[in-house]
Amino acid sequence: MENINYADTTFVFLATILVMMMTPALSLFYGGMVRKKNVLSTTMHSYAAIAVVSIQWLLFGYSFVFGGDSKFFGDLSFTLLNGVGFAPIDYAPTIPHQLFMMFQMAFAIITPALISGSIAERMKFPAFLAFILLWTTFVYDPIAHWIWGNGGWIRELGALDFAGGSVIHISSGISALVAAIYLGKRKNHDSVKPHNIPMTMIGAGLLLFGWFGFNAGSALAINDIALDAFITTNTAAATAGISWMICEWIIHKKPTALGFVSGIVAGLVSITPGAGFVSPISALAIGFIGGIVCFYGVSVLKKKFNYDDALDAFGCHGIGGIWGGIATGIFASSSINPAIEGGLVDGSASLLIAEVISILAVLAYAGIVSYLLLKLISQFMPLRVSEEEEEIGLDYAVHGETAYGSLAVALSDANYSNTDPSVVPGELRTAFQKFQERTFANNGPELAFANASFDDLNKSVVVEYQASGATTGGFDAQNKITKIEIITNESKFEGLKKALNNIGITGMTVFDVFGYGMQKGHTTYYRGVETEADLLPKIRIEVVVSTVPVQEVVDAARKALYTGNIGDGKIFIYNVENVIRVSTGDEGKKALEYPNE
Repeated sequence: MENINYADTTFVFLATILVMMMTPALSLFYGGMVRKKNVLSTTMHSYAAIAVVSIQWLLFGYSFVFGGDSKFFGDLSFTLLNGVGFAPIDYAPTIPHQLFMMFQMAFAIITPALISGSIAERMKFPAFLAFILLWTTFVYDPIAHWIWGNGGWIRELGALDFAGGSVIHISSGISALVAAIYLGKRKNHDSVKPHNIPMTMIGAGLLLFGWFGFNAGSALAINDIALDAFITTNTAAATAGISWMICEWIIHKKPTALGFVSGIVAGLVSITPGAGFVSPISALAIGFIGGIVCFYGVSVLKKKFNYDDALDAFGCHGIGGIWGGIATGIFASSSINPAIEGGLVDGSASLLIAEVISILAVLAYAGIVSYLLLKLISQFMPLRVSEEEEEIGLDYAVHGETAYGSLAVALSDANYSNTDPSVVPGELRTAFQKFQERTFANNGPELAFANASFDDLNKSVVVEYQASGATTGGFDAQNKITKIEIITNESKFEGLKKALNNIGITGMTVFDVFGYGMQKGHTTYYRGVETEADLLPKIRIEVVVSTVPVQEVVDAARKALYTGNIGDGKIFIYNVENVIRVSTGDEGKKALEYPNE
């Protein structure tokens, strides 16, 4: 075709690949911030968005956005990609129409994936699939047509959105907030900590590089506007990372890695609507302020209004998108992009007014329709997993697999039997034998009961007293020291820790371990092949007491752990011969006492 510019085509082709990469990158970014029992379910949300939206876009989604020229909705002219060929279209006159369609599809895919951050660890997978299909059709497609489509009422109003500040970030951010509130909070949500920050940092790095395709590629040609967007994107990301870090440094006294990469993402969101309209110097201010306002949204606003936006989709994308739209109305300049009417820096307030109207319209429409869609879906299927599924973790409860396997799986992966230690070589065999002897010896019955009486507790949370050998310290009963070892599910830890803190136990040692009692492990599947994973992930908590009565510790632990289900846990009690504090040489009870500072 004579109108095709192959330099522009190559540029947009590469940009499309970068933007498509961003959704798997988002799965890593989100996956590292959840608990390890939910990492697969969280990453699955992003990959599900790729599949569902790709099909929706091909069938009718693309047509709903870019077909026709009405004010509010596209038409069916491009349904089933009818008329979408190699010849260019007026939206992108120098590249193939098919390439423009794919570039826009990458944007449509990542938008509902962003919402998944707010409902992580608690939404049922079938409900999520239904939601992203309906949300893309009834929220994303109309908003994208308003702002980017020919004849769209916000486009005709004069509002600007270079790469999706309103279309993508504000729409997904407010929808994420609505979904988080509608589904309710996770159990113990205040105490949830990221399980793998390096995974999140890798995801953030891939998002950063993908965002160059996101913003620079939105010029749809390799020209001065694309290069300006390239520079402003990097600039805003850098300054936002620094401003978020400064906020942490001032308030919490330490800059965190998670905070720094969150700031980078906040800056990327903030610059998105104005990337091809503002100068690099303006991007310094946009990014710096973006890091601060998103930090406020994540650390202050969420606590003040007490909602559980699990991975801060609204705090980063909603608030960052709102600020980015306002900033576009302030800093957009016709000296950077002659095709636009500038904002306040050019002496005109009309663009800022149009941006505010656009922001309010998207917030209202996306928020209301998202609520209605959740309400509709809830009439046909449950939205939220059960308490038991949430406690077990969605990886196993919903998907029947675990992210990090177990010792048994690791051994089978190495072509070694997990039931016959004799075939496991060398030191690994010895360690495995000792683990079996220690973990599986003398297992008592673990039964389920309807009510948590102390008789039930005695049966459900088994206590075993282990006598030690002759002591060397010669301590009398008054100076008796006891170690209490508790093995239970990871999800019980926060409740157990709180219960122990309440009776004066402030020190403990915690281990990740694998084992099983009467459950005898579980069945999982790897690429469709059934695998027996004998060893379940558990935690072991050790406390040493001398002044707090042992029975009081046992009673508190039982109450905290009891559900009446198999696997509540076991408590082991050992006499301790002696304790020696290395720094002072103190022994016995004195070694456990710390002077008041």
